[in-house]
Amino acid sequence: MKRTRYYIFGAVLALLAIMGWWAMTHAIGLLGTVRDVRLGMAGFEKGSVRTDSAEVHYYRGGTGKKTVLLIHGFGVGGATTWFDAMLSLDDDIQIIVPDLVWFGESEGSMRPNLPNQARTLWQLCDSLHVKPDALVGISYGGFVSFEMLHQRPEGAKQLVIVNSPGPVFQQDDIRALCARAEVDSPDELFIPKDENGLKHLFRFVFSSEPPIPDFIYDQIFNGETQKNAETKRLLMRDLVDNADLYRVAGFPKTKNGVIWSRNDQVFPLACGERLADSLRAEMVVLENSGHVPHPGERERYMAGLRKFLLD
Repeated sequence: MKRTRYYIFGAVLALLAIMGWWAMTHAIGLLGTVRDVRLGMAGFEKGSVRTDSAEVHYYRGGTGKKTVLLIHGFGVGGATTWFDAMLSLDDDIQIIVPDLVWFGESEGSMRPNLPNQARTLWQLCDSLHVKPDALVGISYGGFVSFEMLHQRPEGAKQLVIVNSPGPVFQQDDIRALCARAEVDSPDELFIPKDENGLKHLFRFVFSSEPPIPDFIYDQIFNGETQKNAETKRLLMRDLVDNADLYRVAGFPKTKNGVIWSRNDQVFPLACGERLADSLRAEMVVLENSGHVPHPGERERYMAGLRKFLLD
């Protein structure tokens, strides 16, 4: 009997060890599953739309008459970027959160550039038979938002920008960014070629080095970073090479709001102040955040979004 109990105890320990190992090696996938369960409980549904040159995945929730399109930046997809906002904004708003092409679950065959990203999001909206009242873009998503309004000036009534300089971004800003990050080009920073580069990116975009274990870095690098890596480099090079051209598009005639991190090393606060002045927009400053808004400032960040979108 005693030997049997030892066997059972040993089997349980072995099972727990296997489960622990599996959880560690699939941590990112598990977090994504938990995220989707929580979003599903909040009323969000996943869907996809096929255009002439892309398959765009998106989340959609809310039943209100006001439709808000949340557009993510380089890195993770839409739901991970906007998770807090999706759970924090009023239920009376309809929220659509796409994965940009070549990010998250979206794929495409068109030329990787800013105009095609914007055009694809308009095709998504047309397929869903919605006209967004507001565009909200963070980082690269801000550039996409400006391009969308360049393509359709009456496409939305409101624009909210988070840590993205858009038309005020100049070649001098690009050179200064590379100097701060100690890289030769922005794509070297944002699409790192190894895990050390990924760690450098995380230190640069967060206000402090995040306490992430190596096995998580490994999963992020081999999953999201490596996926469509060369296409993402072309996207970033397009943005840099055509910065002057995209800047000429000018400023949309929308109701505008700007949210910026004081400690942003990618786009310093001065960029945000120039943008807010150019847009004649009110500005909310996240005092303790880097380029990626800090979890500790979640309430102020969400309050800024609600202020601009609900007032």
